Amino acid sequence: MSDFNKNADRLTRWCKTQALPFWAKAGRNERGGMFEFLNMDGSPVLGIVRVRVQARMAYAYAHASALGWYDNARQISDHAWNYLIGPGCAGGDKIAGSGFKGCAHLLNSDASLRDATRDTYAQAFVILAGAWRYMAFGDKPSLDIAVNTLDFLDTHVRAENGGWLEGVPPRTPRRQNPHMHMFEALLALFNATNDAKYKQRLDELYALFLTVFYDENTGLITEFFDQNWTPAPQSGPYEPGHMMEWCWLLRQYERIGGTGVNKIANRLYEQAQKIGLNERTGLLFDHVSTQGLTPGSTHRTWPQTEFLKASIAQNDKAQASKLIEILFATYLNVEHKGGWIDQLN
Repeated sequence: MSDFNKNADRLTRWCKTQALPFWAKAGRNERGGMFEFLNMDGSPVLGIVRVRVQARMAYAYAHASALGWYDNARQISDHAWNYLIGPGCAGGDKIAGSGFKGCAHLLNSDASLRDATRDTYAQAFVILAGAWRYMAFGDKPSLDIAVNTLDFLDTHVRAENGGWLEGVPPRTPRRQNPHMHMFEALLALFNATNDAKYKQRLDELYALFLTVFYDENTGLITEFFDQNWTPAPQSGPYEPGHMMEWCWLLRQYERIGGTGVNKIANRLYEQAQKIGLNERTGLLFDHVSTQGLTPGSTHRTWPQTEFLKASIAQNDKAQASKLIEILFATYLNVEHKGGWIDQLN
């Protein structure tokens, strides 16, 4: 067995036997929803609830169910989803118009509404979760919520000059990040329905990526803009993790008929490592300054997992194998197996 296959099997077993069972138990709030932070002793951290995390957890367990990785995945996905579409959708009366009005931004730990803002970034995860719940469970009401969320964004948040505003109420700077996750969500909607209109929306968003977010001269991605899609004065820093994320998303887009991505995916993968890889640790930095390409000093978990997904999408098995070994030696090397450290210095 190759090192890649051996390490891939190890990570798969960790997901199946440690992470999914651990978060199903330690991450579940019996009063509703899922905890998003745990102390190092495994106890929950009570505080502000980001509603988008409920959508992420509903998605993760739906995807696990589709893979056959966890027997109780439907129960956990339902638990997060019901909290999302219940307390998580409070405050809709503050939003103009009729019909579904998206999810709120923040709740308090007692499930009361803290911030009714309809954040575009958060809505992307509602769409992602709803589409995956339909693929995993055949749950048509979840798909309907995903579709209605997209309709809400198109009605109240879509911008005349491409993409969407930051949310309701609108604010600046505009970011590429919500659009990246909308690209992910639209991929899921297309895969769930095979409806050509979602492929068309992906084509439109890819065109925006090419003309606004991606700099062909440098191979880098600009993060922040004004309302006219001009890079904001503080348009940085660059985020290597986002470059890796776009890399594997473009490869998924390629699989459903997206064209012209090969050169760009390769460039993003190479440039993210060139500007953001800590050669000593093998980890990506969280941020790299736009001035002089000076890296920061911290490494969150998520850029490394995006790096891993990109390396697999790029068929760079040697790098993927190396990353898995690094993950087990660092972030996953904790007392409560299935948990992880969020950030290293």
